[in-house]
Amino acid sequence: MEITTRDVGDITILSLLGRLVLDEGDIPFRDCVNQLVQQGRVNIVVDMGKVTRLDSMGIGMLVSKYVTTYLRGGRLKLLNLTARGETLMDVTKLHGVFEIFESEDVAIRSFERARARQATRKAQKEPPKR
Repeated sequence: MEITTRDVGDITILSLLGRLVLDEGDIPFRDCVNQLVQQGRVNIVVDMGKVTRLDSMGIGMLVSKYVTTYLRGGRLKLLNLTARGETLMDVTKLHGVFEIFESEDVAIRSFERARARQATRKAQKEPPKR
């Protein structure tokens, strides 16, 4: 598994190349996300377009790292799932957990929309200033 990273503002794009499977891609992916989270980089888009194989361990690691980022106030979103990846997300009902995108720009903008919604909710909870 090869993983390249690049930052777009406070969002990190991870581009995966290879197999996200037990003992081959799951550990490098875990370590990469953990390192980003330790650095405070908790908004992550995972580009899966060049993932050649995905097994249950790979799916489990995606879920685990989703939870890791969520607990730190961020999000992990998926980009460019392959046909097999789409099928696995359907079968496991994870379409309801992950936000999945076909466009990197749309994925990045989704973080901005989430921030705007969060700011609106916060403003609604604050008592009026006197």
